[in-house]
Amino acid sequence: MIAITLLAAFLRLYRIDSLPPSAGYDQAAYGVDALAIVQGARPVFLTTNFGREALFSYLVALCHLLVHDTAVAVYVASAIVGVLTIPAVYLVAQELFSADAHPDRQGLLPRWGGVLAALVLTVSHWHVSWSRLGMRAILVPLLASTTVYLLWKGLHTGNRWAFAGCGVSLGLSLYSYQAARALPLLVLLGFVYGLWSRRSFSRGDLLHLVLVAALALAVFAPLGWYFLTHPGSSSVRIKQAAVLEPSQDIGGNARALLSRALNTLLTFGIRGNEDARVTLPGRPALNPFLAAAFLLGTVTSVARLRKPAYLFLLTWLAGLTMPAVLAEYGAVTKRAIGALPAIAALIAIGCLESWDGLCRWAGRRRPAWFKATYAGMAVLIASGMLYSGAQTYRDYFRIWGQDPNLFTHFEVGQSAIGQYIRERPAGEAIYLSPTPADHPSVLLGSELRQGVKSYNGRFCMVVPQEATHGATYVIVPAEDKNSLSLLQRYLPQGQVADQGPLHYQQPYFLAYRVPIGAEAQIAPTHTLLVNWDRIQLLGYDLDRAAYAPGDMVRLTLYLKSASRMSRNYTVFTHLLGPTKPASGGPIWAQDDSEPCRRSYPTSAWDSGEIIVDHLALAIPREAPVAGYELEMGFYDWWTMERLPILDSSGQPAADHAILAQLRISSQP
Repeated sequence: MIAITLLAAFLRLYRIDSLPPSAGYDQAAYGVDALAIVQGARPVFLTTNFGREALFSYLVALCHLLVHDTAVAVYVASAIVGVLTIPAVYLVAQELFSADAHPDRQGLLPRWGGVLAALVLTVSHWHVSWSRLGMRAILVPLLASTTVYLLWKGLHTGNRWAFAGCGVSLGLSLYSYQAARALPLLVLLGFVYGLWSRRSFSRGDLLHLVLVAALALAVFAPLGWYFLTHPGSSSVRIKQAAVLEPSQDIGGNARALLSRALNTLLTFGIRGNEDARVTLPGRPALNPFLAAAFLLGTVTSVARLRKPAYLFLLTWLAGLTMPAVLAEYGAVTKRAIGALPAIAALIAIGCLESWDGLCRWAGRRRPAWFKATYAGMAVLIASGMLYSGAQTYRDYFRIWGQDPNLFTHFEVGQSAIGQYIRERPAGEAIYLSPTPADHPSVLLGSELRQGVKSYNGRFCMVVPQEATHGATYVIVPAEDKNSLSLLQRYLPQGQVADQGPLHYQQPYFLAYRVPIGAEAQIAPTHTLLVNWDRIQLLGYDLDRAAYAPGDMVRLTLYLKSASRMSRNYTVFTHLLGPTKPASGGPIWAQDDSEPCRRSYPTSAWDSGEIIVDHLALAIPREAPVAGYELEMGFYDWWTMERLPILDSSGQPAADHAILAQLRISSQP
């Protein structure tokens, strides 16, 4: 077991600082949570990223204190949990297969079942890949194993400490991942099976059950209280992923459920997940050798259904696979990961019981065959384990680990942006385009640097009127082809100073640095000063002077922030003309949106910033030839109240501004 655990540690920790290559979106979210925990936060439940249990983030925070690199800490925490699962599976399998539990069965399984189950899990590509993936689901096999081990230990010995540990482990499991919510029922059925095997039930058994339940509830109480005081938080992700639709008829739901169940079963040995972030697309969870042994072990267990250990393993398999069956979205290997210890035990049954049975058959019929059969089966099983380990290493490190698309799958570029802006001087203005500043990979790479702002350069531009402390723009040119040329026009004093890692032979990002004191060179085609108190219009551009029905009116607004705002206002632009028959009003075209297509809302504006916002209005083909007006203004979406325009004395004068008079004719 020491050798097996060391092998497990190698497969799970080797190159953990570089493979996966960076903290992807989900992994970075755990890292961000861990940084908040290190800084003093004590969440019971995490509301971001669809809502998540918090135990894994606390483990990441603990690893952060050891490795001081939170992105690596996410993967180290996951890998350590994966390594600890190996001895836990040994213990639970050994307890289930022990001679005490099966006094009528002596053979290979009671002696070697636990060791082989641990070895199966060690070389399992399914478990290796998830151990290295930095996701909280990896906690479920560990906590399921410790919970079941302590339960059966208590049932076999009557030790109250074992039952107490079972209750604590069960309570902790509910802080891991939604799939663990099947464990309380599994524990209850384990009690029933254990008592059934004894054919007796005593007051002490009831006390043990109460002890497990009481300690589990005590550990779960903080999370349970959170769920009670935040209705829906416990089920929001489950409802989003559920294969069953309340609006669908019974037949439709039944067909969807059967289809998902078949897909789950096929994932075990025929076809795998297609998500390249998780595994090699299409690779089954079990290779042919392990799949065959799993099938043999399942058939053997069905044949011995009267024995509690076999019945319990099948129940464990079904119960912890059910989350994958009930979920329409998400990797099967993630949803069903809690069944992995049972699958490893069933594979051990398939190998060792076949070996044992064949050797007994050979020994009874032709004694001369016995040694050859015994050695042959040993070689076959050893070869199968060696093949499984070698294939796992090859598939993970040599094939999946060399996939150039991992750069995208694990947000290497976004992490590099975060690391770059972390190194910029304090006080310097940082603008990102079009990567959101609150992207978890950016937040984690920057170690939660405050004041970073983002906009979408495909729709707008943001420039300080004067860069009092300097400014750096981090632009992803493959996604924003406008910002660099606009920066060179509006802030020509700056220059491209740095670039990010290469992606398809091109730098992923460019850093345009603006020196301290640089002033924006803004020159609207049409100067028009309008004051909304905290927002000012400096002018606008129009793409042409005349339009025809079916054309697009392309408008550029030059807006300036006079002071910080707490509300997010919507910009409205209307093309007003003759009464429209369909609506009875004068509006023929409009564009209502928060600035920068919601990528730079007014609550993010700093005093002195100039926002160059590009808008477009589609003129209907049925628009009559006539004169039109182009108006604009601001309103609060929640109240629909327009922001008033102030006159020179500071008094409200109007609720909209007329930008231009347009003519729509049959020819532009």
